[in-house]
Amino acid sequence: MRTAILVMTYGSPEEYTFEGIAEFFTNIRRGRRPSDDEISHLLSNYLKIDGSPLQEITKKEVDLLRERLGDTYEIYFANKFSRPFIPDVINKMEQDGITDCICLILEPQYSIYSVMGYEKFLTSSKIKFNLIKEWYLNEHLINFWVEEINKIINRIDNQSYKVIFTAHSVPEIAKEYGDPYIEQVENMVKLLAKKLNLLPENFTNAWQSESDIGMPWIKPDVLEYLRAQDNHPENYIFAPISFISDHIETLFDNDIECKEICKEIGVNYHRPPMPNYDSRLIDALVSTIEENKNNEFVYLDGETGTFNEMESPSKKDDLKMPAFVKKLIAKKGKENVKMPEHIRKMLIKAGKIKE
Repeated sequence: MRTAILVMTYGSPEEYTFEGIAEFFTNIRRGRRPSDDEISHLLSNYLKIDGSPLQEITKKEVDLLRERLGDTYEIYFANKFSRPFIPDVINKMEQDGITDCICLILEPQYSIYSVMGYEKFLTSSKIKFNLIKEWYLNEHLINFWVEEINKIINRIDNQSYKVIFTAHSVPEIAKEYGDPYIEQVENMVKLLAKKLNLLPENFTNAWQSESDIGMPWIKPDVLEYLRAQDNHPENYIFAPISFISDHIETLFDNDIECKEICKEIGVNYHRPPMPNYDSRLIDALVSTIEENKNNEFVYLDGETGTFNEMESPSKKDDLKMPAFVKKLIAKKGKENVKMPEHIRKMLIKAGKIKE
């Protein structure tokens, strides 16, 4: 038996050209090429930050993780939407004789728009997978944010401030599926506020980085929130807690868009550094692996085990699933159709199926 760790992250454009962005954007849209205007807009944003450092940062994270774990595991790295792609790396793992794989996704909270999106690509008849679905309450990760936010609060001394905890937005339909992501973000915010001893007037949470996919997104959007306030503190501290690495969402969405609004309204802009490859993050990753290493390893069937999270139901009680799942439901009934356990629990919670 040979056990490996597969570290996965979102991915970045491989070239900062029109076609390079088009390829990356098309991968994100699951094969649907965006319009030329959408591609040009995203390219412009990437050029404003001189390209994303996500791949370089992630490779350093993986190297440090490999150093810390020694010969205990073989460690592989893959991206969801750019090379090296997850299926290609799984194929390499099969060739290397790996039989068991711990999957560590570098996104702390679970969402059908994040972690389940990785699960779509996990399939092998030779490898059993142990997918770590969430690690957002890891003590080392929490302590990182507390320590870094506290540094800013101490630096601004007695000036007024508000900490804005942000997370990547998701479409409102996530609530229909009982997606735990929103609750997990809110739980993380509450824990951080408690550890920071923040008064209610000194913090809030908002959502960022929504994109136009033809669905309404959860609110408040951070940019809309900033413009809607009648009174502002002297300082805004932005903590993008759903991310662990610098990339376009922090370098553009926060450091350019949020910062520009702060300048317009005369408020000082602050953002703590991202965990990136800080030793406290590596501590978090190592302890997360240790806490989950004895979870059950199972064969996964990728696309056939999940539904298309990019589509919304045509009506509230219509679960948007692949055609083969709909046929099974029509034949056997919702209660008798086998589906991933975490999806089953979400649908029970949402009242879509009976326990």
